[in-house]
Amino acid sequence: MPTNRPPKPAPAHEMTDRRIAEFALEESRLSNVAYRFQLVPRSRVWKNWDRTEFEPNHFQVVGLAGVVLMGDEIEKAERRASRALEEVEGILFVLEEPADSIVVRSPTGTSEIVRRPTLCAEIMAGEAAAFDRALAALEAAFPGGRVAGKILSEK
Repeated sequence: MPTNRPPKPAPAHEMTDRRIAEFALEESRLSNVAYRFQLVPRSRVWKNWDRTEFEPNHFQVVGLAGVVLMGDEIEKAERRASRALEEVEGILFVLEEPADSIVVRSPTGTSEIVRRPTLCAEIMAGEAAAFDRALAALEAAFPGGRVAGKILSEK
C-alpha cells in the first residue's frame, strides 16, 4: 500500500477558457502536422492553374487560433468567426468544424475529456502582425479571454 495518495489531475472547472483553447490548438490537425514536419514558406508559388508562371509567395506565417465557445454560440460560431476574420486584410483562413470536447493532459500525465465546445481556425498571413490582427478580431468577436493562438511556421 502506498504511503502517499497519487496527485489528482486538475479538474476541468479549475481551467480557464484560454487554457482550454490552448489545449484545443494542440489537438488540431494542423498542429499535429507541424509537430511532425517543418512548415517553412516557399519563396514562390504558382500564379495560374496551368502552372506555367510563378509569383512571389506573400504568405510567410501559418498559425492556429482556438476559441472556447459558450453553449448558445455553437450554431453560429463558424459564421461569427468567418465574419470577424474576413475583415482582416492580408490573411487567408480555414475554419474547422466546432469540436464538442477536447482531451486535456494534466501535469501528472493523466488525460481527461473536457466537454467544452471549441472552434479552431488555420490562418495564413503575410507577417506575424497580420496574424496578431486576426487573433484580435477573434477576441473582439468572442470576448472574455477565450481565444488562444500560436504560429506554427518557421522562417
